[in-house]
Amino acid sequence: MGNKKVYAVILVIVLVVAAAGAYFAFSSSDDSYRSSNTDGRLAVLGNADENDYLDSKDIDVINDMIENGKYSQMADANNDGVVNDADAKMVQEIIDLKKYNEGKADSEKKSMTVNYISVDNKVLSAEIPVLKIVILNSQRSLSLAIAINAGDNIVALNDYIYTYWDENLFKNYKDLPTVGDRKEPSLEEILKTDADTIYAGSETKYGVNIQGNTLGDKQVLRLVTYEDGRLADGALMLGFFTDHDEDAQKYVKWMDDLTSKINDKLSKIEDKDKTRFYVGTPTYMYAGLDGVSTALSASGATNVGNLIVTDPTKPGASTSEYIEDILKCNPQYIIGGKYIYTHQSESEIKAVYDSMDFSKFAITDGYVNNEIYMINYDLPFCIHTLIGSTIFFPEAFSVAELEDTIKDYLSQFCETNGYEFNMYNFVYFPAD
Repeated sequence: MGNKKVYAVILVIVLVVAAAGAYFAFSSSDDSYRSSNTDGRLAVLGNADENDYLDSKDIDVINDMIENGKYSQMADANNDGVVNDADAKMVQEIIDLKKYNEGKADSEKKSMTVNYISVDNKVLSAEIPVLKIVILNSQRSLSLAIAINAGDNIVALNDYIYTYWDENLFKNYKDLPTVGDRKEPSLEEILKTDADTIYAGSETKYGVNIQGNTLGDKQVLRLVTYEDGRLADGALMLGFFTDHDEDAQKYVKWMDDLTSKINDKLSKIEDKDKTRFYVGTPTYMYAGLDGVSTALSASGATNVGNLIVTDPTKPGASTSEYIEDILKCNPQYIIGGKYIYTHQSESEIKAVYDSMDFSKFAITDGYVNNEIYMINYDLPFCIHTLIGSTIFFPEAFSVAELEDTIKDYLSQFCETNGYEFNMYNFVYFPAD
């Protein structure tokens, strides 16, 4: 790769015993905190003001809409096509149910059916609370459940998660059964579990052999997780259904705080879009719907993949199909996305980095200047944004801040099982 130092940022989720340092270390203990986000991240019908909470303020909005003859899908709690007193009543019933179930054993909890907007942008119905789940999705869903303290709800996983297994972070789940392939799982194995819910993603990718939204006595819950980088949406939705609302809000607050701090620094940098990067593997270019592509693009730099693959619903494309376009775009940075793990040694991580052959990009500025990096594909997207910002704009973002942020994430939202932190798991510098 030449004589210049290649600064390879390899982010792997590892154990941290001590909490992180100051600048990017966040506390979610402020009980007075209330998110001001109104992007509809909590996509449960009845959340009429489209913020991160379903509460009495939604009833106020519904009553105002009734008075003024207005309609919105989110205010239509019972999904009957009109906004009326029945919707206000249903929201109150949800609020009352949530309050009743607080602190109760699963056997004592009451339940009801609610309507929500799925990852496929369809209105579906599901029962709350969700008590035991089978995961038909990627390991991101497992990490998300752990982050909001819903790990105890999981009773079965799938083969894909075991393929991309972190021996430290997922150690507490190693004995869970698998139901086979996440796309076409064994329905028989699912039915053997005592789960009440199948926690899945899009109907076109996960559990495609399940007819409708039930399988025997189990409901199918199709929630957003990684799509378009909407991890906060996924956390709030899973938290709502599993009665881990406050844990989810704490996690989302942490991500929102980090995003705000990043954006504050980015706002002071001019012409960010003139910085061009490629993200993916030597054979596949990430773009559009891909969560890491979305997260890195949030830095303000330009993903050349988005200039080439203009359909935002696609996650990327083969590099061989578009190599001439990539070379023409001339990325200044090449970002390799890889699955790497906390149980890997420094030499193993170096081998992963060395295995990325980007020689087909040899005439690009990124290759010529040895600006070739590797990031772990499996971190919260706001951390990916910070990684990108640190790589692209080192005058404004420091590696020390990045390290502190990852340490804080591990300390607060991962099950780290007593393993000690090793710097090489976070930042790797190949020899000159």
